[in-house]
Amino acid sequence: MRLSLRMTRRQALSTMTAARAAGLSPGAYVASLVAGVPVLTSGATRSDHLAALIASSAELSTLSRNLHRLTSLLRQGSVRAAQEYREMLDTVADDVRDHLTLASAVLSDLRPRHNNAPAVRHRHA
Repeated sequence: MRLSLRMTRRQALSTMTAARAAGLSPGAYVASLVAGVPVLTSGATRSDHLAALIASSAELSTLSRNLHRLTSLLRQGSVRAAQEYREMLDTVADDVRDHLTLASAVLSDLRPRHNNAPAVRHRHA
């Protein structure tokens, strides 16, 4: 469906700039605003949310590698070397919980607030 909006040149340029910054087509950007997508209506940027999620995922990946290394050390019977991972094990549950909390918040902020909101197509970079 095609929709035309009457805007001043300045409003149109602002809309185009904001859509580009959000990584969306102008139509998807306007539809997302109408749908109340929190990441767009809160003043935060989609890129900032995704960057936070990527950083948290990277930390979780490091945690995964450390756990793998720890299990290898324990299989080899290197208890003394494995003890270096003790502090990490003490906080692993909190680290995973923090990541899941962040991930769910980011994903929630990227979705429309309304259940009946139309699907929004993202511009491919």
